[in-house]
Amino acid sequence: MRLTFKLLFAGASILLATLSASAAKKCPPPGTEVPFAKVMNEAFADDYVGCDITAKVEFVAAGGSPNNVFLGMKGLEGKTPFRVVVPGEQPGGGAFNVPPHVFLPKEKSDVIFSFKKGDLLIIRGAPIVGPKPTREVVFSATEVRATK
Repeated sequence: MRLTFKLLFAGASILLATLSASAAKKCPPPGTEVPFAKVMNEAFADDYVGCDITAKVEFVAAGGSPNNVFLGMKGLEGKTPFRVVVPGEQPGGGAFNVPPHVFLPKEKSDVIFSFKKGDLLIIRGAPIVGPKPTREVVFSATEVRATK
């Protein structure tokens, strides 16, 4: 009887810990627009990992930057990088003066080669946050389109 009580108590504790951890991470409704600067900020990026959000960005260029610090990040395999900034911000606004990077699945990436520097885009997806100590933040897009 005493062992049963201990097992029941342990199970309830694990369930409560799991529920409180999942309650702490709450995504906004799918497709919610979030300011890109907030999504890419190290203090907020974790709040949106695994969510389905949109953000407005300004296109800078196709391809990644030299000396990419995010090459070892998980979840970027088979994806094509391109660089963006917050609309109206000067290129190079990210860490180490590198524009933020967005990654799009290669099979959907032909569209990025039609964009010109300064084009306003809507990106949909979620950030990926790299490991410490650098904690590089990139955006993994599922969809990219020009604004109307």
